[in-house]
Amino acid sequence: MTDIDLQINAGDKFALIGENGTGKTTLFRLILGLEQPDSENAEITIAKNAILGYLEQQVNLNSDTDALFDAEIFDLQEKMQELANGLADTSARHNEAEHAQILDQYNSITAKFESLGGYTYQYRLAEILAGLGIDLATARRPVRELSGGEKMRVQLAQLLIREPDVMLLDEPTNHLDHQAIEWLENFLQKTASTILLISHDRFFIDRIATRTAELSGGRLTVFPGNYSNFVKLSNEQQKSLNKNIDKIKAELDKQTDITQTMLSHRKISSYRSSQKKEAIISQKLGHLKSKLKNKPTQLNIKILKGQDLGDPTRTLISTKDLYVQFPGQVEPLFRPFSWSLQGKQKIVVVGVNGCGKTTLLKSLLGNEPHAFGTVNLATDIKYGFLGQLIEFSDETCTVVESLAEVQPNWTEAISRNELAKYGFRGIDVFKPLNTLSGGERSRLYLCHLLSEKPDVLFLDEPTNHLDINSCEILENALVKYEGSIIAVSHDRYFIEKIAQYILGFIGGTIQRFNNYNAFRRVEEQAIAAQTKRSQTVETTIIPQQQDISDNNSLNETDNSYETDNSYETDNSKSDDTDDTNKITSQNKRKLWSKKEVRLENSLNNLQTLPNNQMQTRRFKALGDETLASLARKIDIAIKQKNKMESKFETATDPEIYVQYEQLLILIDQYESIYLKLAEILENREIIK
Repeated sequence: MTDIDLQINAGDKFALIGENGTGKTTLFRLILGLEQPDSENAEITIAKNAILGYLEQQVNLNSDTDALFDAEIFDLQEKMQELANGLADTSARHNEAEHAQILDQYNSITAKFESLGGYTYQYRLAEILAGLGIDLATARRPVRELSGGEKMRVQLAQLLIREPDVMLLDEPTNHLDHQAIEWLENFLQKTASTILLISHDRFFIDRIATRTAELSGGRLTVFPGNYSNFVKLSNEQQKSLNKNIDKIKAELDKQTDITQTMLSHRKISSYRSSQKKEAIISQKLGHLKSKLKNKPTQLNIKILKGQDLGDPTRTLISTKDLYVQFPGQVEPLFRPFSWSLQGKQKIVVVGVNGCGKTTLLKSLLGNEPHAFGTVNLATDIKYGFLGQLIEFSDETCTVVESLAEVQPNWTEAISRNELAKYGFRGIDVFKPLNTLSGGERSRLYLCHLLSEKPDVLFLDEPTNHLDINSCEILENALVKYEGSIIAVSHDRYFIEKIAQYILGFIGGTIQRFNNYNAFRRVEEQAIAAQTKRSQTVETTIIPQQQDISDNNSLNETDNSYETDNSYETDNSKSDDTDDTNKITSQNKRKLWSKKEVRLENSLNNLQTLPNNQMQTRRFKALGDETLASLARKIDIAIKQKNKMESKFETATDPEIYVQYEQLLILIDQYESIYLKLAEILENREIIK
């Protein structure tokens, strides 16, 4: 990168695109101060006190702590409790000097706690967990036990919970299913945070970006609007530049002829004058050419014909009552599925994470030991499989050596010529496999796969590690491919370009749809129907909200802990204040005796209910809703706690600290019920 001038304004949603290896992630790291620019004159200025958050593409979390346990927030919460007790103690002893010292510490800790989003942490946690499709079981597992995709989603959730002033997101849609991507789009559209985004997901950029920039050849080109607008304006700019270049070229050719004429007629002064004009025009031409976009790395993916591609009526794969059921599971992963694939058909499989898409591909290839039913594969057919996890037999060998293992009869010249079609040129063919990026690994594996001339391609998230240019080249190659394709993808551009029809997972079934929008309509209807069913059985499974808290306890409109009239700075006490104190103590006794027991019994009843798929889905929807309700109650209580804390500095009556302690107990009890409900749902394997 050279001479990059860029200004990001508050509230911008800025998308950065470009080929892999052009420096997009490096630019992020420069902004964050994780790397330093080569030039001493380079200047990167961040607004004063701005808080930056970063989602890396390669997540390296490794800890024994819970995945979504924010140690800093909880440590601050414990410190605040300790200081609050100290304030109560110093007030009771009338030690003003020590009281003032502790109050300063308390205000400082509280300010930091608030800046980290501590007061709304529980509520935001429940909302974001549901949105990103992270179940509580995953959130409570140690980080070191999570898969790469789970770690990425956990890190994204941590970032969204804090909602810093600036969020730098490097490929945030990797490892998210379509529902989570759409939820993230809505979240980022509404957030007040400034967004800097690197993504190859063109639909995602279209939904988010207010400005889009391309990093190419070390230069940054910025246009207003989303990706589609960027493509339109960029093409118009390039056409205009080419038109002007042709015009200047003609002018230069004319001036060159004049210069030669002056020289041939020995008109030296005119010759020199013409030379100067020629130099000026040539310089102008060079300036215009420098604005032209560098041609992207040329990939020439060509899928060679197999032997049985020509018959569109031939059935290549058929299933009868195919299903998968893992040991210990009462219900199958998906219901019995009968279907057939004809020659030249191209289909895409869609559904939420964990529904069984990859398992379906493995079952069709005969690689799933827990599959039942019948799968028929046509004879004399070659099948090729590109999975999400790309592994090579020898990670230490070079790119060209790896292809020789697949095609031992090819000469090095033939291998290098083929590799060049996939972007491996010059010394790149001698790179060890263990040094390749995710995109390079995908391209190399495609080269291996397609060199064997498969008749049917099985592709699991094929665009995950490719840049936009590579995605479009792959899509065009697959459109021209004369064989059959079964692909799993959440990339909506890819789906619309490739799919002749959709196989969609909905409610444990696999259904056929004409297009992606038809699938989403039915899926949304199924979700709405499930939510409605869950609401109708709410009172038989978990007490309604008024049963969770006493009539005198906190709710969305309750003011029983209002302190405007209870804690005046004078020493007088009204009868109202005494009554308030009595009510507060009564609240605590009533809420955490019989009501708590009734709630405990209701929760424990969940453990004796039948374990079937329909009941499980109802429990999950209802459990999520109840957890969110409890989180709101906790949020309201904490806001009242915060209001009470604002009176500490002027309060002279030590009773405020007694009331404060009782409110803390109330909050702890709400949080205890939240965790108990979460644990019961987890133990019943309701949240998956």
